[in-house]
Amino acid sequence: MNMKKLILKYCLQNAVFYGGKANPKAVLGKVLAERPELRGKVSEVGKEIEEAVKKVNTMSLDEQKRELEKIAPELMVKEEKEEKDLPEIPKAEKGKVITRFAPAPTGPLHISHVLRAVTINYLYAKKYKGRFFVRIDDTDPATAEEEFYDMILEDLEALNIKPDKVFIQSGRMERYYKYAEEMIRKGLFYVCFCRAEKFRELKLKKKECECRESSGVREWKEMLKGNYKEGEAVVRMKTSMKEENPVLRDPPMLRISEHPHPRKGKKYKVWPLYNYASVIDDHEMGITHIFRGKEHENNTRIQERVYMYMGWKTPMVINFGMIHLPGMKLHKRDIKEMIRSGKFSGWDDIRLHTVRALLRRGFVPEALEKTAIQCGLSKSDIRFTWEILEGHNRKIIDSRANRYMVVIEPVRISIQNAPETEKVEIDLHPSFPERGKKTVPVNTEKVFVSKEDFEKFKGKEVRLKGMGNVKLGKTAEYTGNKIKREMQKIQWVSEPNVRVEILTPEKTLTGLGEPEMKKLKTGEIIQMERTGFGRVDGVKEKVTVCFAHK
Repeated sequence: MNMKKLILKYCLQNAVFYGGKANPKAVLGKVLAERPELRGKVSEVGKEIEEAVKKVNTMSLDEQKRELEKIAPELMVKEEKEEKDLPEIPKAEKGKVITRFAPAPTGPLHISHVLRAVTINYLYAKKYKGRFFVRIDDTDPATAEEEFYDMILEDLEALNIKPDKVFIQSGRMERYYKYAEEMIRKGLFYVCFCRAEKFRELKLKKKECECRESSGVREWKEMLKGNYKEGEAVVRMKTSMKEENPVLRDPPMLRISEHPHPRKGKKYKVWPLYNYASVIDDHEMGITHIFRGKEHENNTRIQERVYMYMGWKTPMVINFGMIHLPGMKLHKRDIKEMIRSGKFSGWDDIRLHTVRALLRRGFVPEALEKTAIQCGLSKSDIRFTWEILEGHNRKIIDSRANRYMVVIEPVRISIQNAPETEKVEIDLHPSFPERGKKTVPVNTEKVFVSKEDFEKFKGKEVRLKGMGNVKLGKTAEYTGNKIKREMQKIQWVSEPNVRVEILTPEKTLTGLGEPEMKKLKTGEIIQMERTGFGRVDGVKEKVTVCFAHK
């Protein structure tokens, strides 16, 4: 096989396996592996590869597949690496593992939740045929918001994650009070009246406050009656102020909040803090394994001490590294303000990284799950790239998505000397002819191609997919219907057509689509030929599609 054919087959293979775009470096590696004698001509080979990659990358993914099947069908089968699975974990017995996901109702679920806390906890419960609980952590009245209780559960349902039980922490207040009073009576907790600044100083100096030995059940009862204001009293765990780890020096367990709670109003004023409530709940709910980010390691140390004081067995805690998302990070408070001001349309605005925004764009739950598994349980931080999620998503939806032609910024042309025809019929999906065909009307006086294609290929012979070959221009000349391997294929529409709006995170694209798109239903995932995959967002006077990826 000559060098050009060798390069072409590996360009096509690389493009087919990786979303329609060949990578020159990957192709070079394959070529040199098969023909080691070319190592002395790397510069020349590199130039040939660059040319071949340019040509292959102008083809659609379906065209690449057909061409590869023609010249090297043996390369169509990818050497699959063994599907990555979650590793075994310590102290896990079949049927006895219970995990939990404990979000605060301060916003809907975000991709960071999915790639770590949600999916990992859920999948390990499934792996060991155990149970998975969701616990809404709403013990901070100042930050909990009513709308997010349901949003979180809706997001989980949309991800096909079904909890065995759902708990709301604010419904368990009497349990927290019961154990707190027991600990105070035993002298293991105490009511502290030190101002926050004063206690910080004592903590740094490793000195005990005078409240440790003088405040007990009476002061606790006064707290419950509402006789102290916010900031005046806090319940602390009595450890040692000389602990080497500062976080263990008499950490707070419960505090006063006068902010009305979204569900309990002003019924309670003394609220448990995270490290205290988590221990009570994890113990009473039988949680066996806790998966959390390594930034919680200090919280784990505090909770271990609470378990020890309570005389309870500590669950298995497994910490994982943080996931760093590309681009600017927006805090929930900033997003809320931008939604209020109209800069974002809502929590499903496709510029956001929320679960509902990603699903609206056409990312599917299976792809999010596979990405989470790939991220795994490593304690090392991970720099996430969207290509990882897009690759999994593309692999899943490619066979599901029917193909439609859309032209962006349409340029009208007419075609001379074309055979008389009113329509052409094209397979909805080239790999699944059994799905049927779509009818694309033809009016040779009114054909539309994208502005980008018109400017790039003007004066050159191109193939209008499914119709025939033309020399492109405002008045294009029909040149026949023979399919030529090297000829660029472009999408087109004629009349009648339908207006199409493509919403991308960066901008909104407008164009025209084939009329069959009017039959699409909201929620369908499609591939727009040579443009990319997307999810239908609405079909009215125009078809609106949220763009997912190439």
